[in-house]
Amino acid sequence: MLFDELMKHLTRPALYERTEAKFWNDPHISGQMLEAHLNPDTDAASRRPEFIERSAEWIASLPQNGAKLLDIGCGPGLYAKRLAERGLAVTGLDFSESSIAYAREHDPTSEYILRDYLSMDFDGAFDIVTLIYCDYGALTPEERQNLLRRVCRALRPGGLFLFDAFTSFEAAGRREDTSWHVCENGGFWSPRPHICLNAGYAYGGTAFVDRTVVVDADGIRCYNIWDTCFTKRSILDETTPAGFSERGFFGDAAGKTFTEISPTICTVLQKFA
Repeated sequence: MLFDELMKHLTRPALYERTEAKFWNDPHISGQMLEAHLNPDTDAASRRPEFIERSAEWIASLPQNGAKLLDIGCGPGLYAKRLAERGLAVTGLDFSESSIAYAREHDPTSEYILRDYLSMDFDGAFDIVTLIYCDYGALTPEERQNLLRRVCRALRPGGLFLFDAFTSFEAAGRREDTSWHVCENGGFWSPRPHICLNAGYAYGGTAFVDRTVVVDADGIRCYNIWDTCFTKRSILDETTPAGFSERGFFGDAAGKTFTEISPTICTVLQKFA
């Protein structure tokens, strides 16, 4: 039985296959993610504080002072708090209880909502919506279309949608691999001793998955974390029909100039008036 269960997970998943195990809102994993967000020495969950400062300064310059901004996937509010300090009326939305609790405690100025942004239902309430640190590429094509519809509805006519993603240049450096390790004292995936079996798979040079199989005393759990890499053309192909026009492309979420060797692409779109 154990062998059969393991073999079921140690195979290449179908493109954009989702797994049933919780990730973002698992109590233990979300706590580990919060620690990673707050670690100033890594880019594991959030970028380093110096980048976030530059990013907030640039983003705050795009709409008018006092504009209403919705930061979806806001995590512990590292961007939202800085954007509020720069004169924007900020709402942060995330479905990690740990992150939202931290954000509310450390940023009483902004409003924080515990919710999955794929089910948000705002109606013309915001001047700008942000989705930062390449979360857009973690969604399946169907989820991205759902998100675009909801963002478009949440924006006022002429409002902006800003998100970043990895590029095809960055994708060229990715390779398929497998590995495993033992966590005798627990770790990111489980507080108990466990074994992690990891695999990375590529799909056509644009879609990638990191599959982690966790084996502990509670059994076997599998997590698929997807990523999609984009070009300007592929972004416009799926955002234009959703009601957006191009406002600008940048090399990162701090307004860096975009080049053909940029590892990320930051897109600023405008809702049709």
